[in-house]
Amino acid sequence: MGLFSTTKTKKYTVTVKTGKAEKSGTNATIKIVLVDESGKSSEKFSLNRLFYNDFEYGREDDYEVHTEEDFGNLHAIILHRDKIGLYDDWFVEHVAVHHELEGKIHFPLNRWMPANKPMHFEKYDSQLPQIVKANNPGLYKQREDELKVKQKKFNYAPIGGMKGMPRSVTTLPPEEVFSKDYTKEVGLTKLGSQVSGFLNSLRYPSEFNSFADFYQLFFGRINVFDVPSGHQNWRSDEKFAALRLIGPNCTKIRGCKKDGGIPEKFKVEEEKISLFLEGKSLAEQIEADKLFYVTYQDLEEYVMPANNEPMVCPFALFYSRCDGVLVPIAIQLFQEPSEDNPVFYPPPVDEETLWLLAKFWFGVADSNYHEPVTHLMETHMVAGDFITCFHHSISPSHPIYKLLLPHFIFLLHINTKGLPVLTGATGTFNKVLMLGKENCDALMLKKYQQYSLKEDGWLDAEIENRGVGNLANYHYYEDGKLIFDAIHEYMKDCINTIYDGEDDNLAQDFEMQNFAKMLSDPEEGMKGVWGDGKFEKLDDLIKTVTSIVYILSCAHSAANFNQYDEYGFQPNFPFKLNGSPPKNKDSVTELELVKLFDVDITIETLKLGRVLSTQGTNKIGNYEVQYEYKPAIHAHYRKFYERLQVIAKENDEKNAKRRFAYPWLSPKVVPNSISI
Repeated sequence: MGLFSTTKTKKYTVTVKTGKAEKSGTNATIKIVLVDESGKSSEKFSLNRLFYNDFEYGREDDYEVHTEEDFGNLHAIILHRDKIGLYDDWFVEHVAVHHELEGKIHFPLNRWMPANKPMHFEKYDSQLPQIVKANNPGLYKQREDELKVKQKKFNYAPIGGMKGMPRSVTTLPPEEVFSKDYTKEVGLTKLGSQVSGFLNSLRYPSEFNSFADFYQLFFGRINVFDVPSGHQNWRSDEKFAALRLIGPNCTKIRGCKKDGGIPEKFKVEEEKISLFLEGKSLAEQIEADKLFYVTYQDLEEYVMPANNEPMVCPFALFYSRCDGVLVPIAIQLFQEPSEDNPVFYPPPVDEETLWLLAKFWFGVADSNYHEPVTHLMETHMVAGDFITCFHHSISPSHPIYKLLLPHFIFLLHINTKGLPVLTGATGTFNKVLMLGKENCDALMLKKYQQYSLKEDGWLDAEIENRGVGNLANYHYYEDGKLIFDAIHEYMKDCINTIYDGEDDNLAQDFEMQNFAKMLSDPEEGMKGVWGDGKFEKLDDLIKTVTSIVYILSCAHSAANFNQYDEYGFQPNFPFKLNGSPPKNKDSVTELELVKLFDVDITIETLKLGRVLSTQGTNKIGNYEVQYEYKPAIHAHYRKFYERLQVIAKENDEKNAKRRFAYPWLSPKVVPNSISI
């Protein structure tokens, strides 16, 4: 159009958001074509401003374009980038096109744009593959080609090359890399931990001589570590029992009534525990569902590398008092009954120091099981397997992709780059855990082979299986159930909307069927996934994604973010002890208990806990990026978000009254995904 043309035009503002994937900005030339509802295309507009660096990392840029006046309502866009420039790759997060009368049309894209290949995107870019294939073969071909490229990028193998382990990507795709802001935050936390540990190593003696000495790690001229809250009441039986309900490994306690009584190998003497049963018999309290236990028989086959002795593999028995407070009443440190495997009891049956010694060694088993199994395998690795299969099978234009993507943020990065720091030959596990790296690997493999998503990933089933639904003050379940139900309702609402409430529509979704098949592959897949390799019923898909989102958010939050507070003060919850577990009831002095703890291990634990407790991503329901703009789905999201705010308020009110506060499953704390 000439400079003085009087032809009337329609003005649009095109807003382009470049993503935060690694090297997502571009120097290439970007062009756009607008397409109206009749299929009419505008001219090709170059999105470029003079003397301005367009499409930089994480930035939003606005451009004004004009079409002919008779151009209809916008329906689609066509984007094109060339290969001109030194850095021509481009990850586009979002394009919005605004007209003052027609409003704003959103195109949430979240993908790398190929060079010299026009890419067509319809409004919202959110459609089931069978609909695209039937109605627009050209667009389907683009989708199919794009998915093939994506599959190559998300190539996978079992973690650590161990057959039978969960799968993960072999090379981290750049869109899965930490954002610059999050990299900086994690890096500063890690640097702070390293500096703190170094300063402590310079100023601190080589050994502890009293439990009071532990506080010198937190107080002094240079306060390098915050005081972990676990130091409070760490000697008390109430705190020891509370760790089984609200500590990092709070999903292992079981009901004696559910399991038919106390385990046969746990040789508790009723005469000795009768002191703690408030006037009733052992049988009466089991029937009343007042007795609970933890067993670590899974540790029985391992040898501790530090002393070449059998790994402690204890039982612990707990009683839920009439006031609702849980207390420990017996500990046996090994599975097989024998004269050198006594059962320890609280005072006045056994001496206080001897009872404390038994609690220390039970804590070692608990923490050494928690890190490889509860923390890594049951959250990081299970979720990573799901996400790897999902990216391998599902197009970025799929509505379920957009529904779940907020909960995938940074997980593959932390699994690919972070886990080796823990589990490598020179990693933290070999430094701070009694179990050691090789035993941790073997334990994770064994437990993953026993893992079932239906039984272990579905909260209600997992609680019922352990028989702890009536356990008083079980804040993990009480608080987790509220968010679990909110997630379930949100997934149910969205998936029913996406598939119009029809199982047949899901059965015809071939991308989702490919995903189901890969996820449940008989040779290398996850066990116990609903549908057994086919998602033909909406409820099967709803339950599967509900479980995974809960694992990515709540289960990991419960297992991870209180590690600094509980492990940071090692007498509260030890990782590693000097010496050997007791095999008799000889008296123990306070100093002997103190000497079980190593200064260097304690400092390493503080450094680890501080990094793992980093919270740098958004909380659940507050998404870093909006991936879906369809009004019906967004309405479900708003309901979900508002429900979470109510839960958060209720959690604050409950914690103000609780004997032991539990913030870790509040929506104010729980993140969308696993990012640390």
